[in-house]
Amino acid sequence: MPAPKSIPAADLATFAQLAVKKVAGTGRIVKGPIIWGYVLAEGKIAQQLEQARAVTTELAAAAKAGGIAGLKAEPSVIYKPGKILAGFIDRELNTIIER
Repeated sequence: MPAPKSIPAADLATFAQLAVKKVAGTGRIVKGPIIWGYVLAEGKIAQQLEQARAVTTELAAAAKAGGIAGLKAEPSVIYKPGKILAGFIDRELNTIIER
């Protein structure tokens, strides 16, 4: 099945929350206009990237279960003062987000 051309922002929010909850459990979900992810505890960079990769894998699985096949996101880990965020940046999706 070809990749979707667009996805409603509300659907992306739902799929991202499902993915983050599955990977992080009760992790604090961070969502904004361009990043979706969760706050990480301190840890090794390889572990942080693996968690971000797991979020993007689960995002694709949640989207597929919701009837949207082919959704892909690149994992991202962002360091901010006092926070490490893992997830993905929606501008880097292979899909246009309908806002």
